[in-house]
Amino acid sequence: MGNYIEDHIVKIDKKGFEAAVSELQSLVNKGVSESKLQRHIEEHPYILSQQFAHCHFVIPKVALGNQYETDFMCLEIPSSGKEWIGVELEIPCKKVITKAGRKTAELEHAIQQIRDWRSWVTDNLSYARQKKEKNGLGLSDIAPRFFGYVVIGRRKEFNEKFNELRRQILRDELITIRSWDGIIEWAYKRAKFYSYIVDSQKIIKMA
Repeated sequence: MGNYIEDHIVKIDKKGFEAAVSELQSLVNKGVSESKLQRHIEEHPYILSQQFAHCHFVIPKVALGNQYETDFMCLEIPSSGKEWIGVELEIPCKKVITKAGRKTAELEHAIQQIRDWRSWVTDNLSYARQKKEKNGLGLSDIAPRFFGYVVIGRRKEFNEKFNELRRQILRDELITIRSWDGIIEWAYKRAKFYSYIVDSQKIIKMA
């Protein structure tokens, strides 16, 4: 896969996982800036990688020419092959749905970011796939219509009407919309799983 991707392999801190998630929850509840949320996930990339079934590589701030910059590019490698996921972070206080049941301007902007990234990759596909050491972007085997992933808002805003809307967005555009609460909830579940592994290993050593 090349050193560029390998340099971004995610190493899970089994003992510190839960504390990292707790800190993320605190940041979200305080309504901190996007840059602080970005920094925390960069420092604890397993919070993001564990949202996906087969993700072991998380690359922050990938520059797409001089026009765009992704928040993260995640690489999943299931048995079917490489799948890239472009991740856009938005602050927790942003709204996702209007009273009329339509996407807010903030959500539309986040989705458009994914569209713009895809458009750029489509126009620069050979360069995007080329290895870093050969002056490429290093996104091996990336597809023009890679998966999109937007983290925005709080779960209380995700009513039945919006859930129907985001299912439609997923079907039509292959873009998943998640709340920060959903990210945190799943991360806690994964943290507890790894904590169980650590505790089991201690018991085995004591036996």
